[in-house]
Amino acid sequence: MFRRPLIVLLLPLVAACGGSSSSDASTDSLDSVPDPVDTVETGDPLEELTAGLPDKPNVLLVLTDTLRADRTSVYGHERDTTPWLNSWAEDAIVFEQALSANAWTPPSVSALFTGLYTSAHGVTALGLNAPSDDAVLASHHITLAELFQTAGYQTGAIVKSPVPRAEAGFDQGFNSMVTVDGKQAHSTSGEELVAAAKEWLGTHANASEPFFLYTHFMEPHAPYIAPEPYFEMHDEGYDSTVTGSYSQVLDFRNGNETFTNEDVLRLRALYDGELTYWDQQIQSLVGYLTELNVQEETIVAFVGDHGEQFYEHGDWFHGALYQENIHVPLIVQIPGVSGRRVAGPVQMIDLTPTLAGLCGLEAVPHWQARTLASAMVTGETGSEPVYFEYGDDLGLLRQDGMKVTGVKGKAKLFDLSVDPTEQNDLSEDPAYQDLLEEMKAEVLSILTSSRALASELKP
Repeated sequence: MFRRPLIVLLLPLVAACGGSSSSDASTDSLDSVPDPVDTVETGDPLEELTAGLPDKPNVLLVLTDTLRADRTSVYGHERDTTPWLNSWAEDAIVFEQALSANAWTPPSVSALFTGLYTSAHGVTALGLNAPSDDAVLASHHITLAELFQTAGYQTGAIVKSPVPRAEAGFDQGFNSMVTVDGKQAHSTSGEELVAAAKEWLGTHANASEPFFLYTHFMEPHAPYIAPEPYFEMHDEGYDSTVTGSYSQVLDFRNGNETFTNEDVLRLRALYDGELTYWDQQIQSLVGYLTELNVQEETIVAFVGDHGEQFYEHGDWFHGALYQENIHVPLIVQIPGVSGRRVAGPVQMIDLTPTLAGLCGLEAVPHWQARTLASAMVTGETGSEPVYFEYGDDLGLLRQDGMKVTGVKGKAKLFDLSVDPTEQNDLSEDPAYQDLLEEMKAEVLSILTSSRALASELKP
């Protein structure tokens, strides 16, 4: 039950989508676009998307920690790292440019749960040893799980990560939240999580009430040590002996140990091996819906909380607002809706109002996230920019591909439409000064309104 009264307004969950969408140049190698869902020009997107669903469909939400979009087959990686997901996504809606709200887990997951930016929900720390206010999701926030719970859903969370835990407020709205024992990010971590999720589904999937299940995988998070045969699966004979251990990569970051280009390539291959192992585990999990005969009444959504960097811009692990850290998969399969790809930029947190709308839940008036219902039908995103934060670093991506970061310090400006890997900083180019100042002002305006919202929400 709620920790405070739930006061929401029933708002339209259909966002107007106009203008043109811009495709990231990195999607040039993507598979051909499947035929779009049939549309009616004057139809309600939600009505079209839910025509084949029960009034209260089940929802399986799969969040995967450190899931970098461009290392998956679905998003054009040259290695076949995620063969099952790639095939499954042909019948799903794939958002090609989904960006996380933050570059690490506590603020990113908090943003997904609440539909709010980091500066509005306030979670910026982990606080495992001594939880502080900035490490706890405050009880006055309305979470997606609470909306499902209020609507009569059975709500459960099966997680491997230490972040979404009860003492940090992440259990709000969940009838049960289970952290699965065992290693968090390697060995048979994924299998352990899937086994626990199957046990939960076996109990709840065919009950009289629908279910909302949140799962939080830790592959491909460091250490990059998948079980065999996946550990060496993508190694192409690199002249390197790196093991994928967290401590060794930390030594690389801190300058305690030197590394070669071959070391970098092998670490990327080990990460890819974790992805292929993870791919097999989610195949088992999603396939269990068919065994339980609930696949035709269950919406399945895949999303990453952030990405991972392998020295593309001089650092390791995650952090900073480069694309390798914030470009994440966002894939939604709705029974009865044919697959398609949506090229324009969207926010990872847009999944929150989207799932709420698909399930007929009440909208939260102060959501900063925006429903993707229209984009799912038309394939076009609106004119709104995508905003993101990491510590004091603030950034924005416009629909035309222009991206700014470092607004409070030394700003960087990139045109992702021609420079998807962010190699050419345009911030010193005289031709872009007016645009740079305009985008910086836009970022600061969003931050100001977000902080004001945070103050308004506090009891």
